[in-house]
Amino acid sequence: MGCDRSAEVHAYYDGEMPRQQRAAFEAHLADCADCRQVLAELRKVSELIAAAPLAEMSPMALARLQQTWFAAKDRGVMRIAGWLTAVAASILIAALLLWKHPGEEAPVRVASNWQTAAVMPPAETQHDEASSDLVVVAQWMANDLSPLSADQTR
Repeated sequence: MGCDRSAEVHAYYDGEMPRQQRAAFEAHLADCADCRQVLAELRKVSELIAAAPLAEMSPMALARLQQTWFAAKDRGVMRIAGWLTAVAASILIAALLLWKHPGEEAPVRVASNWQTAAVMPPAETQHDEASSDLVVVAQWMANDLSPLSADQTR
């Protein structure tokens, strides 16, 4: 090609050339045989591609393609769900470790209080609100975590 405006021919053919440059380039096309030839070749290649028959996929190949597509989509969702679960668990653990009742000095005592309450029955004379809530939670945990007897499983 003798003309150095081949990039403009491609932009013109692809419809990427701005309107104000199109009129000037069309005037150039009327005078330049090389650019007209490149434009004709581009049109011919596009016509050949459009006329080419599409390849048929076997039903087995199509099913494998669909399975792969859905698996790849699910993998991304599962990865995000895994990260969100890990973040939620970390926040929950941090909150449990740092949570303390009013009047307590250190957060470590929270864990030891519920453990003690879960193992020992509450004294009948203690009825303050904080300890009764703790006792209810400890009893619920003890009941929930204890192995079921043969009578309860049936």
